[in-house]
Amino acid sequence: MGNIVGIVQLHGERRLVSNPNHPLTIEVYNSVGGAAFFQRLLHEWATAGSEVIPYQVLSESAYRKHRGMLGCIALRWHMYVGYTWTCWRGARKRRARSPVRVVTTNPFFTPALVARATRGHGATINLLYDLYPEALIQAGKIAPDSWVARRCAALTRSALRECTATVFLGDRLRVYAEATYGPARRAVVIPVGADGRPFKDTPPGLLPTEVRPQILYSGLMGRMHDTDTIAALWAEKEPNGVNWAFHASGAGYARLRQTSGMRAEVTWGAALPEVAWQQAMKQAQVALVTIAPGAERVVMPSKTYSALVAGQAILAICRRASDLADLIIQHDCGWVVEPGDLAGLKQVLNGIAQNPQELWAKRRNAFEAGHQHYDTGVVAETWIKLFKELQSSNLPGINTVKLPRVQSQVIL
Repeated sequence: MGNIVGIVQLHGERRLVSNPNHPLTIEVYNSVGGAAFFQRLLHEWATAGSEVIPYQVLSESAYRKHRGMLGCIALRWHMYVGYTWTCWRGARKRRARSPVRVVTTNPFFTPALVARATRGHGATINLLYDLYPEALIQAGKIAPDSWVARRCAALTRSALRECTATVFLGDRLRVYAEATYGPARRAVVIPVGADGRPFKDTPPGLLPTEVRPQILYSGLMGRMHDTDTIAALWAEKEPNGVNWAFHASGAGYARLRQTSGMRAEVTWGAALPEVAWQQAMKQAQVALVTIAPGAERVVMPSKTYSALVAGQAILAICRRASDLADLIIQHDCGWVVEPGDLAGLKQVLNGIAQNPQELWAKRRNAFEAGHQHYDTGVVAETWIKLFKELQSSNLPGINTVKLPRVQSQVIL
């Protein structure tokens, strides 16, 4: 592995630089950068001896600052028109010397765009975060049989067919996508993961019996998240022995707040900055993760992995036939409740409130699974294995020098 000596600016691009004789260059196309797990993933790749060049037009903080009509217009201009031109120009200019490109579906058409711009030169990896047109259909923005839906489907088929490899976030997501749009040239399942470093020294402890457990929802709550089940539970006005904390944003969150009103056991709040978020994650014993019926074919919530490394048991309101449910059952790290199953939800909440030993066991399993399987350092190893496989396949333009295995130190 090579040493990262810093981040430099070159022709408007931020580069993570390893030693001058790096064996592999990895270009990363993601219109919005800055998420902690994603930045650490890039650092891990660079630490492994590669040069990493991110292509982005907005930072995470700048993305969240866009408000109002003019802000939304500016955001869409940057993410669609400006970013499309950046991707096309960059991919065409560097295609003869860029061996590997990791392209996220942010926006959704970028993998197909970059694959066509660099056809025959190096490898393009389609990182399938969201499946289209399903994501738009599930959000109620387009009709399933509309012209837009057909065009989105054509781009998805093109990306699966033309990209050297497609990375899916779950096995069920892969099966559905390939059954609907055709097989990928090379299909790989790699979870999103989370940066576990802020939590690795704080394993969960047994909650005193006199303390009410806290269930935390943190992050986006949009139209693909189930809110009806929680709203129906609270409408019955029965005590359930737990506290609820929400630090969220999105259309679903606004609807839940509006329909639920003021409740003594519920704390409503906005999204938190990094340090405050870490503290909130350590204080909560249970993470609430929801998926609306039908959306399990489209998404695997990334907040799940942050909850695992923080040692939170997972209360998942989702269909059993989902990647989220599979993960919870595999690691015995929480509970799965079908959307609309109020009796099942009440039973789970009673167990959380009345059985601290079971709660602790679920949290312990979550913590161990998070750090053993889903920490970004572990996830990065799977990515590096994929990069090596692409190197060994002797694709045009790919440097076949193996990654050196020596000690490294990150100095940023």
